[in-house]
Amino acid sequence: MTELETPENLAKTVGELKKAGWKPIAVKEEIRKNAVARITAGEQLFEGVLGFEETVMPQLENALLAGHDIVFLGERGQAKTRIIRSLIFLLDEWMPIVLGSEINDDPYAPVSRQSRELVAQHGDATPISWVHRSMRYGEKLATPDTSIADLIGEVDPIKVAEGRYLSDELTLHYGLVPRCNRGIFAINELPDL
Repeated sequence: MTELETPENLAKTVGELKKAGWKPIAVKEEIRKNAVARITAGEQLFEGVLGFEETVMPQLENALLAGHDIVFLGERGQAKTRIIRSLIFLLDEWMPIVLGSEINDDPYAPVSRQSRELVAQHGDATPISWVHRSMRYGEKLATPDTSIADLIGEVDPIKVAEGRYLSDELTLHYGLVPRCNRGIFAINELPDL
């Protein structure tokens, strides 16, 4: 099995997911739970980060355990990006979503219209898929041309040309932030504050 092959023993419908006892959990709580497990087992939270064991790492551990949002400031070469990208290893390995969801809809509480309609129509027979933790991270380099459309999304002119109304949620082409729903999103290389 390669890392991105979904294991066969995972639920395939909302009903199977309920029978398995899966419960949704907020991302910050998921990170906290997995950080506590690693700390308890005597494992490092972040591999390959050297020189910050007595300064940055204890503060970062406290921030993660407290469920804080985090801003990393520092000179180049201080492992900020490495640490941010390593946060995915504190997520559960697999996360269920409504099959076909563009924004990682929770099978128990879908947000997008498409997924809400699918769950309303099929109930416990609604098909689900599983997203690997490596796919739950998004990053945007903060360049001067970064736009709201990049981050949040924009109206898709092709969908409007097909006859959809501007007020129709399905005309939206989602940006990076909604696509990272139930995951981690980072804006990297912000200009000096």
